Amino acid sequence: MRPELLNPIFAEVTALKGIGPQLARPLERLGLEKLVDILFHLPVGHVDRIPIDALDAAYAGRTISVEVTPVDYRASGGRGPFRVWAQDQAGNMIALVYFGGNPGWAKKQLPLGEPRRVSGKLESYGQELQMVHPDYVLKLDEDTIYG
Repeated sequence: MRPELLNPIFAEVTALKGIGPQLARPLERLGLEKLVDILFHLPVGHVDRIPIDALDAAYAGRTISVEVTPVDYRASGGRGPFRVWAQDQAGNMIALVYFGGNPGWAKKQLPLGEPRRVSGKLESYGQELQMVHPDYVLKLDEDTIYG
């Protein structure tokens, strides 16, 4: 017999504020029917973002976070990608690559001359470093990845 104090954690998930019948259905498919099930539902992985000051090909294949300043826009002809060329504090260049969609969005997120913190998977493309669709593009004053 469990102590009376623990009874609330054995309540149905719909007893939680913000979880109604519509959100309860996908939780049930995951086997999360009671609050205690949610408490013991552990994460299966995490993203290890490496904060760096200078871009280096040695970080290719890793998820990094770096401060860059956009310096140029290059649109490919036809359906090719839109590239934002940016420079880190040491003067190393990186291409932030966006496929499809509207290049205006990338220009709004990365205005020329304004520093931003970008985070995503660093890749080598020929002799160049690139980041395809960065996970985060933040102004330095709203940087919540590493503060």
